[in-house]
Order: sequence, then C-alpha cells, then structure tokens
Amino acid sequence: MIQYRSFLNTDPPLLVDLWNRLPKVSGLVERTDYTTLERHIFSKPYFDRDGFSIAEQGGKIIGFAHCGFSPQASLAELDHQTGIVSQLRLDASVTDAAVASTLLQMSVDYCRGKGATTVHAGCSFPHSPFYLGLYGGSRLPGVIEQDQQILAGFKQFGFVEHDQIIILELQLSELTSIMGRQQMSVRRNYLINASSDPMEQSWWESCTLGVAGRERFTVINKRSKEVSGSVSYWDMQPLSDSYTGKARGLYNLSVAEDLRRGGIATYLVGESLKHLAKSDVSLVEAQTRSSDAASQALFEKLGFKKTSSGTLLSLTLT
Repeated sequence: MIQYRSFLNTDPPLLVDLWNRLPKVSGLVERTDYTTLERHIFSKPYFDRDGFSIAEQGGKIIGFAHCGFSPQASLAELDHQTGIVSQLRLDASVTDAAVASTLLQMSVDYCRGKGATTVHAGCSFPHSPFYLGLYGGSRLPGVIEQDQQILAGFKQFGFVEHDQIIILELQLSELTSIMGRQQMSVRRNYLINASSDPMEQSWWESCTLGVAGRERFTVINKRSKEVSGSVSYWDMQPLSDSYTGKARGLYNLSVAEDLRRGGIATYLVGESLKHLAKSDVSLVEAQTRSSDAASQALFEKLGFKKTSSGTLLSLTLT
C-alpha cells in the first residue's frame, strides 16, 4: 500500500536511496549524497518540509514532489503568488499514473494554501528556488525533453505548455571568431573586465548560486568608464562532473537597452569565452527561450549548437 505524507527530519537517507535508484535521464545528476542534497535543497533559507510531498511503500520512498516559490521582481524576497513544483521524481518501479497525480495534487494544494494563483512545472529562472546543479545544466530549463514520464505526468494533471527553453553547448576549441567593421569599432571603444568569485548581485543569486564557483565579465566604455553590459559563468557543480573536461554554464547575459544590436554582446561573450579557454575550460553551456531569437542568433554565430530543450508549463489556480 502506498502512503503519502510530508517530509520528515529522518527522510534524507531514504531520499538519497531513491535518488540513486532513479531512472537515468540526461541532465539529472545520477548519484548524490546527503551533503549534496543539504547544499542544494535543505539548507535554502526558504526550504519548507510541508512543501515536500513523499510517496512511500514498504519503508522506501518511491516518489516525491517538491514545491517552492518564485522571488519578487526585486529578487529580494519570495512571491507566494507564484508557486513552483521544482521537481517531480518517481522510482522506475512506479507505473501507476495515480502516484504522480496524487503528489502533484498535494503540491498544488500546498501552493494554493500559501496564496499562489499560478504554479509552474519544473524550474526556470527566476522561478528556480532549488535543484540548480542537480538538474538542467547552466540554468533550470523547465522539464527536459528526455524526461518524458515526468512531462507526461504534468500534462495529464492539467499543466499547460507555454514556452520552450533551447539548450546549447560549445566546445571552446570550436569557438568562432567574429570579425568585421562593427566588431573593430566595438573593440576601439570598449574593454572587458574579468572578476573571479564576484559578490552576488541579489539575495536570489546568493540563495541559488552563492556556493558555486563563478566568474563575471563586464564590458566598459573606455571614455565614460560606464558598465555597458555583463555576462556570468558558474561551474555547474555537481552536474558538470558528468561532462568531459572542465565545463561552465553561462547566465545573466545583459547589455544596456539603448546599446543593443551594436555588437557589444557579441564582443562581450566572445572575449569572455576566449578568457575561459585560456583557463582550461573546454565546454560552455547556455540556455535561451525559443521566443528569444536574438540570443539564439548570437550563440549560434559564436558556434554554439543545440543539444536539447526543456518545456515550460504552468497551471492557473481557480
């Protein structure tokens, strides 16, 4: 008989056991331990055991659904109107769709009870309170396309797809150098500044990436000394251990709105990738929404290739 309940203080060893029995899925850390789960889940200041729903049978956890909440626009505190089912995981022995449905119902009820009017399926920035480094890659891409059982569980429950995340990778040995008048002009007027382990830019970045190894690159106007854009990279631990060679995940690429389409982003990302290559990084992953044609074009121009995708789904509560 399957029993359903919330997370207990005695559950971490059982959860580690389940995780290490999970079906292999591209983008999901295959094996973990208590220390890793503590760092990426239990130690978060907003972790709430009542939002962690468990299915148990014969003294073993056979599935779980874990909820969280998005940050407010300021990235300084939680927004309880926007709930997230951060992860839904089922043991390979689970064939009854009712298990996923029951866990999702518990999750939705929890979010509703906290004031949520919308619930997202899977994480995607900024809806990403947990699991960065355990699932997805450079960012959390909703539900990865190879995660068919989990994706089906969300859809059968009523979650509706609203966008796709494109996952791209670049072997730095295949980095394309961009030349031309525009890039020559940018080089004359701007310079790149690199910083290792920079200070977090928000409370949310501190919560989600504070323990990660990071590099930030800023592009600065030589005359005005003003920062015109920046891009950051992180070590994607522990997921990057499954990559061949040293890997980094690209995130938070931004250029001042009035300077876009002037080649600054191409210069910034291209030069930062060259810097990483000199630091023996061999692979970089990036993600962008399928609706963001400009970012896709930039990454493809530099040599990035699509390797997978993720689906963004949500459920409006009534």
